[in-house]
Amino acid sequence: MKRCLQLGSWLTIIGGISLRIGLRTIKTAVGAAVAILLAYYLNLEYWSAAGIITILSVQNTTKSSFRLVFFRIISTAIAFLIAIISFRIIGYNAIAFGVFLLLFIPVADTFNLQDGIVLSSVLVTHFLMQHSTSMYWIINESLLMVIGAGVAVIANLFMPNLEDRISTYQTAVETSMKGILEGMSAQLTTTVSETEKAELFKQNWEILSDLKIALNDGMAWTARHNENQLLSENDYYKAYFEMRNNQYELLRQMQTSLERIPGPIDQGKKIATAMDQTADTLAESNSAEDLVKNVEDLQKEFQKSALPKDRVEFETRAQLYYLLNNFHQFLRLKNTFYTIVASQN
Repeated sequence: MKRCLQLGSWLTIIGGISLRIGLRTIKTAVGAAVAILLAYYLNLEYWSAAGIITILSVQNTTKSSFRLVFFRIISTAIAFLIAIISFRIIGYNAIAFGVFLLLFIPVADTFNLQDGIVLSSVLVTHFLMQHSTSMYWIINESLLMVIGAGVAVIANLFMPNLEDRISTYQTAVETSMKGILEGMSAQLTTTVSETEKAELFKQNWEILSDLKIALNDGMAWTARHNENQLLSENDYYKAYFEMRNNQYELLRQMQTSLERIPGPIDQGKKIATAMDQTADTLAESNSAEDLVKNVEDLQKEFQKSALPKDRVEFETRAQLYYLLNNFHQFLRLKNTFYTIVASQN
């Protein structure tokens, strides 16, 4: 019984640790081991360095890994050239290594190769330790770089599919927008006290804040997803979040206009109805074409209405018309997105 309890405790600990181990950690560990084994069985000197190169080359995205490896290979080639000249002229000593760094670091900075400075310098120390820059050692160090970097690149070809995660942010964005539009509709049609009105405003601004957070997170994960698409380019998610971000800016302006409208008015009820319809059909698959037409009809109706009777009514109508124009633009953005982007996917 005691052994069973101990076994259960160990399994719990191991399970907890495994939950903390991400895919990048697994790829780094496996990749480093594979790189070391390859270098060892190829009888390379300093074979453990291949594993270190792999550890330093595994990145969060596929494209970033390819870029890093490419620049590190260039950096290593430049470092070897400078090191060969330095060591053969000055000798294999600390002074020569210092001269190498004095020359190599500025060159690496000039060509934006800073990521390769440390790694290339470590490989150069092998020349120093062996007192040789013969072809044998140049090939040895080059193979260490190729194996370590190559294994890292292969490891980074295996990336998780982020589309499910991105879809959760799409859902969060659309849910927030639905809540905002419903809140705006309530503000246009509900007669409440000043305290209750202030609470409605506060709630909508809070949802707008949540919307912005979801948009930022969605755009960040979309950028990461695109960085993992090595052989194909798909800007759908990028276009989607850009469209929603532009809509967010319009919603902020619409909320500001609403707070300048003193209370429910007849024209506002028609806008509120259109907002409720929009809230119910926010999904990306909806073209919003009918909604655009409805709002355009409202705009024409407003233009034909009688002139305001006093200053207060004039200012109210101005804010309402500004609100309607922003709402029209909100719907046009969705319609354009559907026409140009969504219909192509």
